[in-house]
Amino acid sequence: MSRIQLERLHKTFHRHVAVRDLDLTIENGELLVLLGPSGCGKTTTLNCIAGLEAPTSGRVLFDGDDVTAASPHQRNIAMVFQSSLLYPHMTARQNIRTSLAKQRLDRGETERRIAEASSVLGIEGLLDKLPSQLSGGERQRVATAKAIVRQPTAFLLDEPLAALDAALRLTLRAELVNLQKRLGTTMVVVTHDQVEAMTMGDRIAVMNEGRLEQIGTPDEIYNRPATLFVAGFVGSPPMNLIQGEIAMGDGRVRFVSGDFAFEPAQAAGAAGPSTLGVRPQHLHVRAGPTDGAMPVTVFAVEHLGRESVVILEDDRRNKLHALVEPGFASRVGDRLHAAPDPAHCLLFDPAGQVLSNPDRETERSA
Repeated sequence: MSRIQLERLHKTFHRHVAVRDLDLTIENGELLVLLGPSGCGKTTTLNCIAGLEAPTSGRVLFDGDDVTAASPHQRNIAMVFQSSLLYPHMTARQNIRTSLAKQRLDRGETERRIAEASSVLGIEGLLDKLPSQLSGGERQRVATAKAIVRQPTAFLLDEPLAALDAALRLTLRAELVNLQKRLGTTMVVVTHDQVEAMTMGDRIAVMNEGRLEQIGTPDEIYNRPATLFVAGFVGSPPMNLIQGEIAMGDGRVRFVSGDFAFEPAQAAGAAGPSTLGVRPQHLHVRAGPTDGAMPVTVFAVEHLGRESVVILEDDRRNKLHALVEPGFASRVGDRLHAAPDPAHCLLFDPAGQVLSNPDRETERSA
């Protein structure tokens, strides 16, 4: 296992800044997910950890040792990529064996490691097949076995499931988490898929434009977003974000957006422009008007089996999402009212920083 530290890691490509003064610690045996949109710097960060890219400035430390100038081989890490990167003319067994070529192990130890990794991943029956004879999921398992046999101090995975179909991603996602917990090896996974990040990571590091927006457990990232970007990026359906302003008077703090006025349970900050954030499960749809509700029109309804998502449009033509019971009967064009739950709303300042956040225990009891 290895504890990985990034100290003010900065990487530029000509005039483009890919990673901006990143400070990050990945603990021994942790599964950390680097999450963010394309171009946010997550893969560049992973490549700097691996030694495939040299930082412009800053340091990379493994267990306190500075490895910034060390080669990938010297760092004893193993990488798994989106493409399985198998030699097409070699069998699965021969492909796995290539990972041990530089370790100068005797034949017995080499075969023992191959057998052990194959057993862990359930690919014993595939070892004598060529990559062209394997499915996408089987090829990715073989590529993972290539990483395991090296017994590295850390696994680095760059979008390992992106090329697979939805059902296979679901299966391999669980297998990777189970594998990491059994081996106890530090693992860093890069993905743009927030569902993948939420289901896999011990912690999630959300990146945007080369910066670390927030790091925390999946529960903290979802329920206690620190910035407007995190609030809008993490969650499916996404958090509803309503532009308006904070108004103060008569000892009350209200959020006002057009004709809609709302009094959150938690409020902070000075009067002025603000953004109200509310998750779809906390936006309640009603037939008639009530205090703190806004008039909306049904734009579309998505039936998902155990629940339905109703997409609403307010009078400013902003789209809002709400989770409703499967028997939701309204049709496209119906006029309804949507009321945010005061106990589960966030307010963000013009810079995108959170002004108020519900108590975590309140979120858990919802």
